[in-house]
Amino acid sequence: MALPFKPIISPLMKKHNRGDFSCGKEPLDRYLQTQASQDMKRRLAVVFVLEGEDPKEIIGFYALSALSVDVGDLDEKSAKGLPKTRPIPCTLLGQFAVSETWKGKKIGAWLLGHILDSVLQSSRKIASFALIVDAVDEEAYSYWKHCGFISFPNTPNRLFLPMKTIQSWMGG
Repeated sequence: MALPFKPIISPLMKKHNRGDFSCGKEPLDRYLQTQASQDMKRRLAVVFVLEGEDPKEIIGFYALSALSVDVGDLDEKSAKGLPKTRPIPCTLLGQFAVSETWKGKKIGAWLLGHILDSVLQSSRKIASFALIVDAVDEEAYSYWKHCGFISFPNTPNRLFLPMKTIQSWMGG
């Protein structure tokens, strides 16, 4: 999918204008503006931004970190064949947002494609069974379900996409 500009993804840096970013969801805006750089300094998450034509502009952002889940947290079909005695390594997409200015221009779809490709590549170096998201509200939950994510049976608003599904979608 082509964007109307040359996409540049970079880790969040001081040059990025976090104060001007608004996605319309206060918890996500607040995270980027007040918490993201602290999470990076503490190595709790790596926050990436999609820069605008002006490299200071943030069009969208996402945060990734490691997470493990118990096999019993997964649905029966997904848990089949997994070890029951140790945590299952996963990747958490802890934050994901697109600026209101850019909504409706397929930026979210492009950014999600980039994320899927990135986590698939990373999973070839550091094992990860699935990409996990925590939907911030019903709208986000519907979006992730529409994208093929599977609900955790006992955790409201938590969903996952198995790496084997991502691999089949990404062609390898």
